[in-house]
Amino acid sequence: MFALLFGLAFGGAVATGLAFSDALLQWMEREYGVEARDRVVRLQQLVDSSPGLSEAEKLERVNAFFNKVRYDSDAALWDQKDYWATPFEVLGINSADCEDYAISKYFTLASMGVDEDRLRITYVKSLSLNEAHMVLAYYPSADAEPVILDNLTERIQPAAERTDLVPVYSFNGADLWLAVNRVKEKKVGDADRLSRWQDFQARLMRQMAVSQ
Repeated sequence: MFALLFGLAFGGAVATGLAFSDALLQWMEREYGVEARDRVVRLQQLVDSSPGLSEAEKLERVNAFFNKVRYDSDAALWDQKDYWATPFEVLGINSADCEDYAISKYFTLASMGVDEDRLRITYVKSLSLNEAHMVLAYYPSADAEPVILDNLTERIQPAAERTDLVPVYSFNGADLWLAVNRVKEKKVGDADRLSRWQDFQARLMRQMAVSQ
């Protein structure tokens, strides 16, 4: 699972999409094996298939792709209480905790041309699970009600229908918001205030550097 952790901002490049290359595939095979490399190939094919798709089709395909990944806790997967895995780490071990699904979907959709302003990784309280949870929210327009991509269900539903979720905070590659209520949020600063996000971004950039 994960905690709400704020840290000091740091400088440096910020990834807004995924970079693929033969070097990356070779690295995946060395680190995780042939099956892991093949999973990244399928992810690349998914991204490459995006031209001509509607954003609704992109959401459906990305949600279905990552929801096939096995669920397990950070403690079991990484021997840590809270670890935000990169999409390549997720596909490497073919397992994920809830935040890993949301973050992987975010970066894949950004790679498929979905504007990050329409995407928010959202920390919620799951009333059905009685625990913290993370989902991806997609906003069709700035003032529209978002739809929710959740590893717990194949259905992509409007937020109003997800009465089992209580929003706490959300972020994308640029900004951070705190929830005022179920439908209203207040911008409170930059996403790099989240220390876990800082660590994740640095790790993803290092992994993609093998493609340079």
